[in-house]
Amino acid sequence: MPDPSHIIVIPSLKVLYCITPKVASRQWREMLYSFSNMRKRALLLSRYPPEEQKQKWEKYFKFTFVREPFERILSAYKDKFVYPRFPRKKLQLHGTAILRTVRPNASKSALDKLDDITFREFIEYLVTKGSSKSTPVMNWHWDNYVNICGMCAVNYDFIGHYETFDQDLADFEEAAGLSPQQAKRFDARANNKSSTASSMLSYYSKIPVKWIEILGRLYSANFEMFGYNFPGPLKSLFEQRKR
Repeated sequence: MPDPSHIIVIPSLKVLYCITPKVASRQWREMLYSFSNMRKRALLLSRYPPEEQKQKWEKYFKFTFVREPFERILSAYKDKFVYPRFPRKKLQLHGTAILRTVRPNASKSALDKLDDITFREFIEYLVTKGSSKSTPVMNWHWDNYVNICGMCAVNYDFIGHYETFDQDLADFEEAAGLSPQQAKRFDARANNKSSTASSMLSYYSKIPVKWIEILGRLYSANFEMFGYNFPGPLKSLFEQRKR
């Protein structure tokens, strides 16, 4: 089952939202929070006793959104190591682990600042130390969806895709049975989606294709369960190798 601290409860809408980082989750939270006057932490499923949690899983409308795996990995890297929004403690945990794994002779300055971790080093860390199972290496910002939201344990009512956010948001409003007034408040910050897709080849062309193949195996469930093809947007890199 998903970690209940990753599930938002909106009693007024009778919905449960599984937070999937780097899939417009910040926008989703802002929209959902507008339907409650409670403190944000109070809206987490983990704040309810076990019996109430079980009832909400059974009766509430359950949804989440997913994103093309390679694009999400790159977005997580940029967000956490290029324009870091990690709390310092988390940055030290993962940044130090990355450098000690792939840059054993890292300088004291690099270990202190943690501001020059490259995408190649991040990917090397994942393919060297990562796992298809949830581990400390697989922080939830880049972990498998199945490890975050438990798609094999929970029968979600709706799973939308980042790539078709606008249409899927409209479909969600209908599927969740929202009133016209409620739907208007999901003014969707769809236009605020990142432009990570446009820089994919620039970043991934700097890493070995064999690492991309390993990533494909690590995230195989994400490709298979949600209709994403491997290697998808990185197909041209494999074609170049053949030539």
